[in-house]
Amino acid sequence: MDLRPKGAAVFIFLLVIFTFSKCSEAQDLCSVPLPFIFIKENNTIDALVTTINAAEGVTAVITGQNPPDLFDINDEYQLIAKTVMDYEKFDKDNPYLVNIECTKPGSTSTSLLLRIVLEDINDNPPSFKESWYSLEVKELTKVDTSVGLITATDPDESDRLYYRLESPEGEFDVETSFNPNILVKKLLDYDKVKQVTMTLYAQDTQIGSSAEVSHTATATVVVNIIDIDNRPPWFQPCTEYIFETSTVCINSGYNGVVTLKEQETDPLKLMPGPVYGIDGDAGIKELIGYTFMGGNEDGIFNINTDTGNITMLKPVDVVGPFVLTVMAFQKLNPDQFATTTVILKVALTASEFPPKFTKESYEGFISEDAGVDSLVLEGKTSNRALRVQATDEDFSNGYNPNLRFEIVDGTDFYITPEGFILMAKAVTPGTVNLEMRVIDTENDESSTASLVVEITPGVPTTTPVTTITTTDNTDSTQLTDITDTSHPSTHTTTHPGTYTTAHPNTGGQLGKAGDFTSGDMAAVGATLAVFVVICLVCIGLLAHRIKGHNAAWKKLSEASIFRSTLGGGSGGPKEGMQYINESFQNDGDTPDNSRFAADLENKLEPEQSGTSQEKITRSAFLQTNSKPPADSSSLADSENTDGEKEVKPILTKERRTDEGYKSVWFREDIDPDTKEEVVIIPDTGEADGDHEDDEDDDSEEDDEDDLRTDMDLEDDDRLTSM
Repeated sequence: MDLRPKGAAVFIFLLVIFTFSKCSEAQDLCSVPLPFIFIKENNTIDALVTTINAAEGVTAVITGQNPPDLFDINDEYQLIAKTVMDYEKFDKDNPYLVNIECTKPGSTSTSLLLRIVLEDINDNPPSFKESWYSLEVKELTKVDTSVGLITATDPDESDRLYYRLESPEGEFDVETSFNPNILVKKLLDYDKVKQVTMTLYAQDTQIGSSAEVSHTATATVVVNIIDIDNRPPWFQPCTEYIFETSTVCINSGYNGVVTLKEQETDPLKLMPGPVYGIDGDAGIKELIGYTFMGGNEDGIFNINTDTGNITMLKPVDVVGPFVLTVMAFQKLNPDQFATTTVILKVALTASEFPPKFTKESYEGFISEDAGVDSLVLEGKTSNRALRVQATDEDFSNGYNPNLRFEIVDGTDFYITPEGFILMAKAVTPGTVNLEMRVIDTENDESSTASLVVEITPGVPTTTPVTTITTTDNTDSTQLTDITDTSHPSTHTTTHPGTYTTAHPNTGGQLGKAGDFTSGDMAAVGATLAVFVVICLVCIGLLAHRIKGHNAAWKKLSEASIFRSTLGGGSGGPKEGMQYINESFQNDGDTPDNSRFAADLENKLEPEQSGTSQEKITRSAFLQTNSKPPADSSSLADSENTDGEKEVKPILTKERRTDEGYKSVWFREDIDPDTKEEVVIIPDTGEADGDHEDDEDDDSEEDDEDDLRTDMDLEDDDRLTSM
C-alpha cells in the first residue's frame, strides 16, 4: 500500500489550518463593523466616519485613499473626515475607497479596505429651466386637452417634486400634483379671453406637509388663445347675443330712399350707414365680399363686391319699395357668409334738406327718485320740461309732420313724438351723455344732436304740495297746503275737473330767492284772488249792515248839523245863547234813537278849545207837544232840505220861571227870530216806550241800545268833569 498520497493530503490539510490560524490572528489585529460605510453630505470637519476595532499594541495607518486627503485616523482609532463633502459632486457609481494597514510587532500586518458612500440630504431648492414660458391653445379646445408639460429639476436626487398651478379663472390646471402636464379645464372664447397668465409652483416636499426643510421654485406660464374660423361675417352695426358657447350678431338691415324717375350718381345713402360687414372672428379678419341674392331682378342697382356700396344703374320707374337681399361672405372661405336686407323707398319728389335740431346740444336735469316716465327738466330749479325740436327747410314754415325722434344709444331715456324726454327706468346719480336723432320718415333723412342729462340725488325728506282747487259753478278759489308723503320730491298742482301736473323737484331745491317761475306767479295770483273775494264778501256784509241802521246814521248827521250851528259858524258864538245845559244831562224825554245819535256825536266830536264854561254839551234831545214824524219821513225831509236851508237851533238864555221848562231844538225848520213858545214835556220815565214807532227790526234796536249805553257812560263822565 502506497502511503505517499495520504501524506500529501495531510500536508495540505495542515497548511490550510495554519493559514486560517494566521488569518484569524490578522483579523484580530483590526476590523470595522461593516465594509460599506455611509455618511451624510455637508458634514463638519473631523466628523466621525467609523471606528476601527484594533487589538492592543496594533498600529493602524491609512496606506491609500481615493480621492486623496478626504479622511484620517486619530489616536482613538477613529476614521474622521478632513473636508466637507458634497453629494452633488459625489460619483454615485464609485464610492470613496480607504485602505488601512494594521501592524503589531511580532505579528504579520493586515490590511482593511473601506468603501465610503455619501448620503444625499435636502439642501438644494428645485428650479425651472426658464422663469417664463409661453404656450398656445386654440379657442373652443376640448376640456382636458394637454397644452404643455413644464417640469422642474432638483439637485437633491432623493427629493420628489410636487406641482401646483394658479389660474385666474380656473381655465387650466396640472394633471396631478407630481405630473405638471397642463390641461384645459374650461372652453375658451377668443373674444372673451385672448391670453391667460398663470404661476406654476414646484416644491420638494409634499404640499401641505410639515417638513422642517422645504424649498419651492416658481415659473410664469402665459397661454395665448388662438382664434379659429368659426364665425360668419357680421353686418355692422349689430347687436351681439350669447347662446351657450356661441356668440351671434344680429343686424336689423338698412334703409334708404330713391326718387322716382331720377338716377343717383353717388352711392346711395343708407341708414344706419352703408352696407358693411366684418369677419366675426376678430383674430382672423378675413376679407369680406358682397353680392345681391335677390330683389334686383330689374338690374336697377349694383353693389360693389369689395366695399358694399350700392349704386343705381338706371332710374326707378315704379313706386316700389325695393327689398334687396345682400350677402356678405369670406373671400377665402365662402362657406362662411351672412345675409341682410336693404329696403329702398321711392319718393315722388326729392328732398333738398334733411331735418335738423334747433340746437346742436341740449342739457337737462332730473332727480333720481323722480320715477319712471318722469319728464327731464330744463334746469335744476325749474319745473319746465325740456323739449327738443327740429325744423326742415324743405317746408316753408319749417314744420315737417313726418319727423320722428329717437335716442341712438342707451335705454335710460326715450323721446316722445312731441320732443319731450322721459326717464325709461331707474337711474343713479351722475351724468349721462346721449345722442339723439331726428328722422324724416318719408325719406329717412336725419341729423343728430347731443343730449347731456344730469341726474341729481333724491331728497330724503317730504316736500309740501300746493293744491289749487277751482270749480266751474262758483268764483271762489280754495288754496290748501298739504304734505305729500308718497312723492317727497314732487310739487303737484291739481285742478279738479281739468288736469293734474306733476313738477319734479330736482335736487330738493324749490328755487333761489327772486327766481320765480310761471307756476309760482300763478300760485301768487290765485292767492290774491282768494283775498279779493273775501274782501268783497266782507264789504257786502258791511253794506248790508249799514243799510239796516240808516235811522241811526241819520241821527248822527243831525247831531253833526246841530254841533256846527252851535258853533256859530265863522262869527263865533251868538249873543244871548245859553251853551251850558247841565240840567238836561239826565233827561229822558226824547226817543232812544235821537239820544243814541246825539251821544254818538259827543263821542266823535273833540272838545272845543276855551274855558270849561264855554264847553258845550250837545246831548240835548228835545220833543214838541205834537207827535214827531217817523224816522223815515224825518230822514227824507233831512235829505231834501240839506243844502237848501240850514236848520237852526232855538236855544235862548231865557228860562221860564215854571220849573221844568227848557229850551228845545226842533227837527223841523223854525225861524229863530219868532217868539214861539215851546213846552218841554216833563221827564216821566215813559218816553222811551211811548214814542218808539220806528220800523227798525229787533236786531237794530239791540245794537243801538248797546252803543247808546256806552255813549251815555262816557257822556256822564265828561259832564261831571265840567
